[in-house]
Amino acid sequence: MKKIVLKTAAKAVAVVLLLTGCSERMVSVESQTETIEKTDAVSSATINKMAVQREDVEQAADALVSRQEDGQLVLSHKYGQTVIPSNPERIVCIKLEDLALALGVDLEACQILEGYYLEEQIKELGIGSIAVDEEANTINLEQVLSYEPDLILLRDSFESSVYEELSKIAPVAPFDLKDTEVSLLAMGKILGMEEQALLRLEKYHEKLNAAKETLSAVSDSETAMLRVMKKEVRLYPASSNDMSRFLYADLGLNPDPMAEEYDSKESLAISMELLPELTAEHIFLVAGYGSTGGSSDSEAKKRLEEMKQDPLWQEIPAVKNGNVYEVDSRLWLAHGILAVEKKTEDVLAYMAEK
Repeated sequence: MKKIVLKTAAKAVAVVLLLTGCSERMVSVESQTETIEKTDAVSSATINKMAVQREDVEQAADALVSRQEDGQLVLSHKYGQTVIPSNPERIVCIKLEDLALALGVDLEACQILEGYYLEEQIKELGIGSIAVDEEANTINLEQVLSYEPDLILLRDSFESSVYEELSKIAPVAPFDLKDTEVSLLAMGKILGMEEQALLRLEKYHEKLNAAKETLSAVSDSETAMLRVMKKEVRLYPASSNDMSRFLYADLGLNPDPMAEEYDSKESLAISMELLPELTAEHIFLVAGYGSTGGSSDSEAKKRLEEMKQDPLWQEIPAVKNGNVYEVDSRLWLAHGILAVEKKTEDVLAYMAEK
């Protein structure tokens, strides 16, 4: 109906202008109509794409969760299968805090990292703490046991021996945090929160689409993501890495040509000599190791300060124009619904006013 009204109005105005000899204005009206039609077409394409994505996510989540003859749910995962207890009340979460909090799961205990993007929210909710050795990738089993859980939500990045030990305490539901949307929905299914999960994913995509619209004015500007580590600098690719993909696939930003080239490279390392070849007008810069941090973070930040004194660094176009944005590695190297939403807030804060 909107298109019909707009087309009719445009044609009516065009006739009036033609009668008064104002041909230039008539062309302007027709251009406006064409723009409106193109905008409607883009909106329709976006809606169709979201529908396909949602269907794919639902099918993938359905493949993970099945129901036995006795009615109990079974979760298939990296380590095997887990029969999910009915109505679990004491849930412990280990390295899946992002998804659990996004879904609104009532947690008994979880990992709490100082300075982490979820720390404040976890403490406000009064959730108990479980220690995880990030470097050794091990869990304090005694702490887990002390909370007497009836279900343990676990990121599937641990060795199978850790899963087996936890399974002696309570049923364990492992999920792939990198497959964020599917894992959120599958988690909702096993906890009787499927509707909440679908609504949360809808809210997530609404936020990303709103941000994409806001950033459309600068979306043609080339963007890149760099990471400084102790011994190397990495350029994150345009589509083959889940840390940087959201910038381009979800927010519609234009990747630096070198970032596109890095989609097919085995190593993400980039030399100081090649950095000035980055034509990106905006660079998001991470110095550190995310949640594993510690002394390695300090060394990475020290290296960044040394790089800033290098004449080659000063030759990078984004450096010259003051468009290098140093962001928190504990957030930007994290996976999850809340992580991407918070990273998107960073992008808006730095680029929306450009």
